[in-house]
Amino acid sequence: MNLLKNLFSFFLVFFIAVFAKAQNVEIDFESNTTWVGFDGGTFSTITNPHQSTLNQSNKVGRIVKGVGKSWAGVYYDVDEAMNFFTNNTFSIKVYSHKNNSKLLFKVENKANGSINYTREKTLTKSNEWETLVFDFSQIPSNVYDRITLIFDNGTVGNGALDFTYYIDDIKLYRDGDALPECTSNQTGNSPATSQYELVWADEFDQDGALCHKNWTYDLGTGLQGWGNFEAQSYTNSEDNVYVENGILNIVALKNGNTYTSARIKTQQLFSLQYGKIEIRAKLPTTAGTWPAVWLLGSNNPEVGWPACGEIDIIEQFSNKSVNISTAHWSNNGNHAEYGREATIPNPSGFNTYSLEWTSNKLLTRINNAWAWEMTISSIDAFHKNFFIIMNLALGGNKGAGAIDPAFYQDFLEIDFIRVYKNNTGSFTLSDKDFLTKQTSIFPNRLGWLISTPERPIKRINIYNLDGKQIGIYRPNTKSHLINNESLSGHINFAEVFHGNQRTIFKIYKSN
Repeated sequence: MNLLKNLFSFFLVFFIAVFAKAQNVEIDFESNTTWVGFDGGTFSTITNPHQSTLNQSNKVGRIVKGVGKSWAGVYYDVDEAMNFFTNNTFSIKVYSHKNNSKLLFKVENKANGSINYTREKTLTKSNEWETLVFDFSQIPSNVYDRITLIFDNGTVGNGALDFTYYIDDIKLYRDGDALPECTSNQTGNSPATSQYELVWADEFDQDGALCHKNWTYDLGTGLQGWGNFEAQSYTNSEDNVYVENGILNIVALKNGNTYTSARIKTQQLFSLQYGKIEIRAKLPTTAGTWPAVWLLGSNNPEVGWPACGEIDIIEQFSNKSVNISTAHWSNNGNHAEYGREATIPNPSGFNTYSLEWTSNKLLTRINNAWAWEMTISSIDAFHKNFFIIMNLALGGNKGAGAIDPAFYQDFLEIDFIRVYKNNTGSFTLSDKDFLTKQTSIFPNRLGWLISTPERPIKRINIYNLDGKQIGIYRPNTKSHLINNESLSGHINFAEVFHGNQRTIFKIYKSN
């Protein structure tokens, strides 16, 4: 009881401290504020040159995007971390001289820029003020103390009128109706199986925008084209990502001489360790497209890549008739990877891709046919939580090839994504499992004698024909007898762990 009381007191003090330090934000430029330009962006506070009914302020902020980087912009550091525990929405008044300008609104931790959250919107007006509203309800903590603004991210400015923008009345507040309602974790609409328990799914049954309870976005061009010199800029625009007729569409588009697409993820919303993932997807066919459905370690960006681990379930480069499954990890500080190509039965249609992930191995299938696998029992990176990413990239230096000069648009279409957890002790087999490695098994009148010549047997799992675990032994000796009485039905399987090896035997119960 005293422990509970002490814990309650601790958390009470903790939350008081957090809320006391977290602050609301309201910036109106009537008094001086210190904004810092970077990479060609400049800021100044000036007399409002375009007073209107919407904005009658005397002073506004002016941002000029000069010659520099395509991500040139400005930032403002608040005194304390912003209060996202009780607030969920930023609004800002903006003014642009040209049509279809975009504003990237990012909050970040000034001590660690890798901790950030970004939203982007397209202005609907030119040569007049309008108010943009950005939803930040998915932020889980009060660690953000910098506001960064980038107009027309991906385009290099020239300092002229078309790259001069005005801002005013930046507010962080609570809006209970910031986003439409959506059905998160649609497990009730997904089929269960006898072997797996369904724990998370998105069936994409609700037309329109993505469900914000399931997905968030990566935005912009990243560092050096997301590390691969990719051509696209990622957005959260419904031009690039939307749900229609039960299908999620991730759309790569050509816009003049630039490209846009979308990359969505479950980071900070859902993660998994072990289990099974199924994705029914139709991949793009145009040269230069690079679709992917993959997992990334939840400890990214803290430990960086590849130490966080990566598991590619769907990845397709220039050969549109094959899928590549690959794992990436750090081997003593060096990038290690192992992957394999598998033929797609119907490359222009929908196929079901799956990953089965246990403490011992990764295994992928296409339409239930074996595609790739690897043993992971001794690789630490694959024994932690991972989150899901789905994206459609263009070009780059990893094998997607040159973008078709006639390219206008193409789609990565997702019918559903389902995540299952193994029922207690269940497992699945592939033909690759039945390889004996310095392990022997012999029948006798009592059952089956399993022996290893060198290292002791650490563990033996016994499964019935349905894949359900019915027994476990930890002999720590070089031989062990499996009695007939411990077996179920006529056919069983023995999963044997010895040293760093794993061997599976089919065994029979004698009458």
